[in-house]
Amino acid sequence: MRIGLLRCDEIFVDLRPRYEGYRRLFTDLFAAAGSDDVDLVDVPVFEGAFPDGPDDHDAWLITGSVRGVYEDEPWIHRLLDLVRDLDAARAPTVGVCFGHQAIAHALGGRVEHVAAFGLGNHPVRVAAHEAWMDPAHDEVGVFYSHHDQVVAMPPGGRVLGSSDHCPVAMLAVGDHMLGIQAHPEFDAAYAEGLYRGRLTSPAVSGVLGDALATLDAPLHRVDVARWMLRFLRNRA
Repeated sequence: MRIGLLRCDEIFVDLRPRYEGYRRLFTDLFAAAGSDDVDLVDVPVFEGAFPDGPDDHDAWLITGSVRGVYEDEPWIHRLLDLVRDLDAARAPTVGVCFGHQAIAHALGGRVEHVAAFGLGNHPVRVAAHEAWMDPAHDEVGVFYSHHDQVVAMPPGGRVLGSSDHCPVAMLAVGDHMLGIQAHPEFDAAYAEGLYRGRLTSPAVSGVLGDALATLDAPLHRVDVARWMLRFLRNRA
């Protein structure tokens, strides 16, 4: 299965020697999930590179970003147009963090910068079990890193999961668009490096401490990756 990786950022410089970038993170994640037939094709949309259309690849994956989907940037406007094209074509698409928000925002929902800083491994309570959620869980632990979140759902969308700090932690539109606010591509070592590099001010030491305290919490990133792949394959 060829997945167009709609890459919306680079990972932090300090993490690149070990993790390279988003393509490597997701390739390793899908390999851990037991899939050896996934070909991730890098499409750096934040640099202005875009596909010709929804049929360029079998499925699509939209990455995270430090930017906000509501920002007035040409590449973000173009990405939102592409999301609408993917939706119209019913192209199988998964969005992670910024990608999750882009799906909601492009299709008529609302995303805002909120007070709660979502950091750490927090359980997502599954609100609606669907056939592609195999293996089945009532909740899954996944690492977060976000300040924006979906505060109003797009018409026709459904909430599939929620966390204490994030009511719309997972959403779907039809059977072809899936959004996940958390980062299944993060393992505990990556999350620790990101958090320590991102939160360097003494003023946020409490937030950092709370996030680091979750590093050993039950983590279901590989099972969430299996969900993502089953979702994409069911539509591809």
